[in-house]
Amino acid sequence: VDCENSNPYKLCATLHNLDANALNKIVKIILYDDVHSASAWQILNTYVKIPVEHILIERVKQSKSLVDIRLTGGAFREFYQHNVDSFIIASSDSDYWGLISSLPEARFLVMVEHGKCGPDIKDALTESGIFYCYLDDFYSGNANDLKLNALIREIYRYLDSSFHLNVNDMMEEAYRATRAEMSDVEKQQFYNKYIKPMHLVIDNEGNVSIELKSK
Repeated sequence: VDCENSNPYKLCATLHNLDANALNKIVKIILYDDVHSASAWQILNTYVKIPVEHILIERVKQSKSLVDIRLTGGAFREFYQHNVDSFIIASSDSDYWGLISSLPEARFLVMVEHGKCGPDIKDALTESGIFYCYLDDFYSGNANDLKLNALIREIYRYLDSSFHLNVNDMMEEAYRATRAEMSDVEKQQFYNKYIKPMHLVIDNEGNVSIELKSK
């Protein structure tokens, strides 16, 4: 999968909608992904049971991605070292015609998207007897669920990396700083009344604060 030239939601929906016989023919999914690409590719593991290898590719020159080169090299490695003779390429990039035409012994199926794949590459595939299909044709109503799950996963990831609060540590620091002497029962009552009901408040600029329950 060329993650720069393929839609994660469309590919995920396609795989999710395939029948068991078709899925059983896919032994591994390899994602070739630029470090600047969308994080939505991580949802693939949630929707398919096929092993997924996610390769993040650093750039040597910031203006030039190496995804196409790495994918091409990976396909050759799978063919010559691991005896893989059938490939599904998910990409609308015409550059992969070089890979396809260089491995005439292998079988290819290409998954492209409407509006992103030019007529020249489609003509070349047709003339060579190589089947291609549109990811868009499999893109059904469950796409919204995929997007929502991807958004929620990313929000959790952002929160986890940006914010961490342990209320037990907070309370111990509050007791120490205020020198408030309270019995265990009083501490639990305070916790239940003020700490457990605390909630987030978001202002008009999107800034977040935490408010305790008022007296």
